[in-house]
Amino acid sequence: MSELRYTTALDKIRRMRKRIRIVQGGSSSAKTFSILLDELNYSLTHPNKITTIVTDSYPNLRVGAIRDFLRICKFTNASEFGIWNKTDHTFTLPNGSILEFYSVDTMGALGSRRDRLFVNEANRISYETFTQLEIRTKEQITLDFNPISEFYAHTELMKRPDADFIKLTYKDNEALDKNIVDALEARIGDGTSNWARVYIFGEVGSLEGNVYEGWNTIDEIPEGFVLKRYGVDFGWNDPTAITAIYENDKREICLDEVLYQSKLPTPQLIELCKELQPELFVCDSARPEIIAEMQANGIRAIGCDKSPVGKQNSIIYGIDLVKRRKIYYTRKSRDLEKEYLTYAWRKKKSTGETIDEPEDTNNHLMDSVRYGLMDLERKPVEYGGVR
Repeated sequence: MSELRYTTALDKIRRMRKRIRIVQGGSSSAKTFSILLDELNYSLTHPNKITTIVTDSYPNLRVGAIRDFLRICKFTNASEFGIWNKTDHTFTLPNGSILEFYSVDTMGALGSRRDRLFVNEANRISYETFTQLEIRTKEQITLDFNPISEFYAHTELMKRPDADFIKLTYKDNEALDKNIVDALEARIGDGTSNWARVYIFGEVGSLEGNVYEGWNTIDEIPEGFVLKRYGVDFGWNDPTAITAIYENDKREICLDEVLYQSKLPTPQLIELCKELQPELFVCDSARPEIIAEMQANGIRAIGCDKSPVGKQNSIIYGIDLVKRRKIYYTRKSRDLEKEYLTYAWRKKKSTGETIDEPEDTNNHLMDSVRYGLMDLERKPVEYGGVR
């Protein structure tokens, strides 16, 4: 986008008048950009107001809301009269109004009082945290999210008489580049996949037809869980994905997303792996040259055994092993959660019948989990002097 355009998304958001504004939307629907533009306009026209923009973690804040806000400042020339503080992540206007950017993993995000609040990617933040933010906010509160599953915005907030709700899609964003529109529409297919439902049509996702269900989110690795493996799925245009796999005495599993990055050169991957705890890396065996280079650099890495087990191929066998475990995953593992909620069984195009083969999409971290757990189930073998 090379210029600022008034979009349907912005118009719909500005028409919302109640204290709680719930903005559900698909990918590229301009929900975050439009809300930030609306909050900047409010601050410009209302002196001495404090608006807080908050999300779950600083990395997500930096590449999401802060990046969009700085683009808005460029398009509107706001940076010529407002002052952006890079250290405090605040934007101060001549009329005394301030827009401040926080993540809930930083001190002070909950404690300070404010006039207005924007909770970006609200489904990444717990209901308890939202409640603490709400009771410290005098005026309007806006939430946005991709609807990968129901959460407190649907089950709690929508019931309230002081809540407004809208749903946005890419069609509400007239400023969207045609190449992105074409890429989205190419993914629609017959419109029945969970991915299309969530990220194109902005509808609440469902686990019906998904490979996995019943996983639980937790804030951090619980006491009693021990790191057992790293699962690694190599990619280039697709992301390279690494999941840390922890296990406790009850054979329960906790997953923690370590890496999800496209176009990562092998030397950088190796340096990252060296910085992690020295546990066994169980990797996609389709790239033996990368595994060999990891080993040459002192990393305990092996390829996953993809041999059939009985009448089952290794994918179905591995999925079955994962399903036998009680699974937890850390709240910060956002890409892992996205894949978990959209990793589905294939359906026959002619009949819609579900078949015993997962879709080959949204599966990079899911594959890494499968590799690691398949190796955990093998009989202990000596590798590098460690059992």
